[in-house]
Amino acid sequence: MGQSRLLPEVMADVLTQEGAVLEKRNDGSLEFLIPSSLSDTLGVPEHGIFSFSHHSSCEGATAVSYDSEVFKAIERVFAGKGKMTGATYPSHLPNIDKLSKWALEKVVLSNATFRLQKVEYQLVTYMLVFFKYVALSDEKREGVFSLLVNKRNFSTFLLGDNSADLLVDLKEPEQVAIANAQETLKAIQAGFSAASLVVKEESVAFIKSLERRLNREIRRIFEYYETLKVETQRAFERKGLPGKDSGEGLTTPDEVRRILSGKLDTIEGEKRWKIQDLVSKYALNVRIEPICAIDIEIQTPVLWMDIKRRLWSRPFPLTYNPFFRTMDSLPCEACFYPRGGYFVCDEKLHILCASCFLKCPECGKAYCPLCYRSGCPRCNKKRS
Repeated sequence: MGQSRLLPEVMADVLTQEGAVLEKRNDGSLEFLIPSSLSDTLGVPEHGIFSFSHHSSCEGATAVSYDSEVFKAIERVFAGKGKMTGATYPSHLPNIDKLSKWALEKVVLSNATFRLQKVEYQLVTYMLVFFKYVALSDEKREGVFSLLVNKRNFSTFLLGDNSADLLVDLKEPEQVAIANAQETLKAIQAGFSAASLVVKEESVAFIKSLERRLNREIRRIFEYYETLKVETQRAFERKGLPGKDSGEGLTTPDEVRRILSGKLDTIEGEKRWKIQDLVSKYALNVRIEPICAIDIEIQTPVLWMDIKRRLWSRPFPLTYNPFFRTMDSLPCEACFYPRGGYFVCDEKLHILCASCFLKCPECGKAYCPLCYRSGCPRCNKKRS
């Protein structure tokens, strides 16, 4: 994944944190020397080599993948430490006038207007979530990536190598804050929604490769069995009345046609079974799961927008992102991974990206997928 970290980097970070001494080899493997306690936890010797290739030339090397026993054992390294933790980040107070000017110039709602009401300095929590994904077909793709989710307005940001820089500046909180369970759950759901689209985008080339190979295999199977049908028909034509010399007594044209039809049906059935078997072989199964999450609290400016659509209005918080020193982008409240411009729905003034502001293929009416989960309200009303 262009934005995800490679498995050797993830392993190196974890092992170094736990006191390991590592040396990267020319073939990409890692030679390691680890404490005895870590050796017992991972089930590997104190000294050895981790190989991340399926065709390693290192004799006696321990193979590591996201599904390997070694990687699964990493969870035991963090046992008792929790998969969620808290942190703080040093505040950076920007120029408020510049932020207001940026919001007025950069925030564009295609079918609504807004005005800035007020600016407040508030304690905002960002959730940094690390996800692991495995895409499995006849081949396997896997990776780790991280998303930063704003728990105030659920804006999401895909992190690349920036996550390492961000972690360096984190501080332990003086006191552990009690997280709002409902807010945390919604933030994780927003992260999952965005993560599924991240993996989908990253898998485009992989999916196209699968489709090419599947189509090539189906074409080969189709041509083989169609040729077999033609040869079977020709064989019947050459022999004239099959069964005449075999003692079966099948001499009538109707019986010949029946036998030929049965053979052709058998060939067609086997062809369909082979094609269905190929489709199952190349079917893509994707699994995404969160590895851990960090709640990061920070004091930052919040610009309150008053969004107007027709006769209705709605306040919405636009926040300054202190990690990257820019304003957070507006979220799409349907997918949380906005693509294209922004729209506002008529019913509850949900903010939607161009990909989620759906147009009914039958009547052309645009509708909100959050307000009308069962589809176009106009067409559903006609059907009822």
